[in-house]
Amino acid sequence: MAETSSVQSLDRAFDLLELLCRSRSGMTIGALSAETGLHKSTVHRLLSSMCRRGFVQRDAATSIYRAGMHLCELSSYIVENLDVVDLARAPLERLNEKTGETVHLVMQEGCDIVYIHKVENTTGAIRMFSRIGMRRPLYCTGVGKAILATWPEDEVRALWRESEIRPWTVHTIVNEDAFLREMEQVRRKGYALDNEENELGVRCIAAAVVDYRGRASYAISVSAPISRMSDARIAELRIPVLEVRDEVTAALGGGVRRR
Repeated sequence: MAETSSVQSLDRAFDLLELLCRSRSGMTIGALSAETGLHKSTVHRLLSSMCRRGFVQRDAATSIYRAGMHLCELSSYIVENLDVVDLARAPLERLNEKTGETVHLVMQEGCDIVYIHKVENTTGAIRMFSRIGMRRPLYCTGVGKAILATWPEDEVRALWRESEIRPWTVHTIVNEDAFLREMEQVRRKGYALDNEENELGVRCIAAAVVDYRGRASYAISVSAPISRMSDARIAELRIPVLEVRDEVTAALGGGVRRR
């Protein structure tokens, strides 16, 4: 009985922590209680425990709780321990030097992609909003579309229906048939584009890093403001992006895809 109670408390603590991680401005005990259905005293007890360990922070003036910096510390250890980041770091840095633009490495997790490595641009003051650990849906990102294009269509359809489809921008594809047509284009070209579908004013070209089965859980991308990402520029970036994709794929033991 005590073991069941402990597991239940752990589940509740994780529920609270996930809500705080997703909240931009933090949440009060009352808001967390309303969101989870937990009694305020239970929420307070769990938050107090997480505050002592640095997973949660409390603003004394407003009584608003936020996710603590200890999570960032732990996430950095996780990223450092990912073999894929170590293997991809040098090729991605070379891609950054060659293009002068921001380069990303992401991994698929559920219906989302997670940024696990980033090399900032060297050609201007504009910085991408992305950061290590940030999550975005697969369907509205170039890297996500590149990954999904390596999956069987029935799995793509299933993931689409599991996802919370909404327009992140006016350019986001929110129609299933249109998205499936986009998948066919990505498969034919060997790379995917994000045409301001995730962030207004930003385009990117992405390619999936496939495993020995030809299926991807990782992808790389080059992103830049639309002022520097004309169709002609995209065409120029295609070869270096696919070359680095092939290099990272080979380093991870995957099969190099036909261009």
